Amino acid sequence: MWKEIQKHETNHSQNEGVIEARWNRTAAQFKRWMEVDDYPLKLMQRVKLKPEWSLLDIGCGAGAVSIPAAKKAARVTALDISGEMLKILREDAQKEHISNITYMHRSWTDIVVGDDIEPHDVVVASRSVGREPDIQSAIEKIDSAASRYVYITVWGGGEHSHCKGVPAVLGRPYRNTPDHVYFYNILQQMGIRANVEHLECHSRLIYSDLDEAMESCRISLGPLSEKEEKKARAYLDKTLIRLENGMLEVPDSNRCGR
Repeated sequence: MWKEIQKHETNHSQNEGVIEARWNRTAAQFKRWMEVDDYPLKLMQRVKLKPEWSLLDIGCGAGAVSIPAAKKAARVTALDISGEMLKILREDAQKEHISNITYMHRSWTDIVVGDDIEPHDVVVASRSVGREPDIQSAIEKIDSAASRYVYITVWGGGEHSHCKGVPAVLGRPYRNTPDHVYFYNILQQMGIRANVEHLECHSRLIYSDLDEAMESCRISLGPLSEKEEKKARAYLDKTLIRLENGMLEVPDSNRCGR
């Protein structure tokens, strides 16, 4: 039942090229968000690692997990569909003289465990599988890539207000990303009794300007008509909080669960 509900809720319309372009455009913004987010630290405090172990970071982004993991483990494989994310990660790793990270510019969907990548001691999928069209298959594949532990994090406690607000002013349906409830119930159906922990995190969604906020809307909702552009821009201009440094912050972005 939960598998069928999840398939119905998930958007299947975007191909890998569109997905990569989306993350490439937001790579610098994503890195900035991670710098004011205590989520990576709280996650890494819970990931069990030993100096001789390996770790696979699926959907590694700009390296919020890969870089601290590389300081604890023998080797890290950082996999992401976005070349721009990997570029930022590589540059930051070089600045810290980290040399035990292998970079894979691939989609996890295309990876064949055992051929393209060997199992690692630990696998981390940090907020990277929530939009998979088949969560059960994604979990099974992740599990096959780990010889010791798997850590999967997903959003919990609902999304930020503007995730619902923008579609509402445009008259579009709101589609929530599958949260921990989906994952927990699918794991139960698979016979896996997972250790579930709620992370209370203090995050801040900050945009450099209104144009960047609009780009985020286009990424989430797809192409907007000229009329929709005007409506969305007016809504964001009215609801985003202008900070002293001129940046714009989502009103309820400083607290979220994972």
